[in-house]
Amino acid sequence: MHRFCICWLLFAVGCLQSNSTTSSGSTDPGFTETATNPESKVASRNSPPALTVGSLAPLLKVNRFLKGEPVTEFEPGKIYVVEFWATWCGPCIEAMPHVSELQSKYPDVTFIGINVLEDDDSAAEHFLKARGQDLEYRFARDDIPEGSNAHDGAMAMTWLAAAEVNGIPTAMVVDAQGRIANITHPMALEESLPQIISGKWDLDAAAKQHLLSVLPDRRSREFNERMETLLKPGPTDETPRELDRIAEEFPEQAGVIGLVKFRVLSLEGNKTTQALATGRKLLKGDLGNNPELLNAMAWEIVGPKRPKPAAAELKSFALEVARRSDELVKKKHPTVADTLARALFVNGDTQAAVTTQRRAIALAKTNPRATKLVEELQKRLDDYEAAVSADKPK
Repeated sequence: MHRFCICWLLFAVGCLQSNSTTSSGSTDPGFTETATNPESKVASRNSPPALTVGSLAPLLKVNRFLKGEPVTEFEPGKIYVVEFWATWCGPCIEAMPHVSELQSKYPDVTFIGINVLEDDDSAAEHFLKARGQDLEYRFARDDIPEGSNAHDGAMAMTWLAAAEVNGIPTAMVVDAQGRIANITHPMALEESLPQIISGKWDLDAAAKQHLLSVLPDRRSREFNERMETLLKPGPTDETPRELDRIAEEFPEQAGVIGLVKFRVLSLEGNKTTQALATGRKLLKGDLGNNPELLNAMAWEIVGPKRPKPAAAELKSFALEVARRSDELVKKKHPTVADTLARALFVNGDTQAAVTTQRRAIALAKTNPRATKLVEELQKRLDDYEAAVSADKPK
């Protein structure tokens, strides 16, 4: 558990990435500011990706073939499987033996593994020198423009991004008519490949399935863009009401929006009552049983880098939330204990803060890779112990 794992929720204070779009990009006009008609926005949200099942396959544009006879174009009457992978992708490597078996089982189908989304131009070549002898299909390297990163590769852009595919491994089957017949995980290829070979595959059903698979990501991107548009300039008096409106449109994000609203209100000195009402409402929902988000919520109030000191009522609320988070993790997580110690400290219970911080350090020391965390926790313990010493009668 990382305390700042939900930092993106708090982009009102600068945590938001400057570019909120995914590597795949979106060609959906529903994400632009020009679509003001609600009906047209709904229609565009539900429109097929630029590349989908039934589309003519884009050009096969690669830098070079790393293994096997090169393929320069898709020949009519032949079937191809274009499979996308990277050396850093564990599931990609795990799927390779299965793809190799399929190549042996279907010798008339041409399988091509395209190395994509990898900036190291030699990584795939080194991998195939070590393990390629056991793989029975072709491999090629994406064509990446000089000076660009791997997300700008021709295959990454015109195949993966155009199809709104956000992950690899992904396999796309090109049928005998040169159309994209299926977009799937390589481990699931055999569910469709025999039907595609026999000409009995239902393209329309597969196209609908692909559209359904991209809709959640589209909605997520739209939500992120709405939040960025609202919060990037900085919160205003209207921000809480606008957040409520977004929550009505994206009810599945109500908890996330509530956390941002709580953050915005808690930073306003004259809105403590509203902040507490928002916080308590969140505790009654699913958030109340999520120790990670509770921990982040408490830390936002008591953390040393908070831009404005919290009101006494908020500090007390943070202590309540921190205690609940600590109980949910059974008092066995260092950053949760650290947050609780900080909450105790800002509420004036310095001796309890020292005791709790020592527990946080002991928990952190059980992880040999947590050296920096231990150092950070120790600095805070030093502050708490100094405060205890200062409080003692001379």
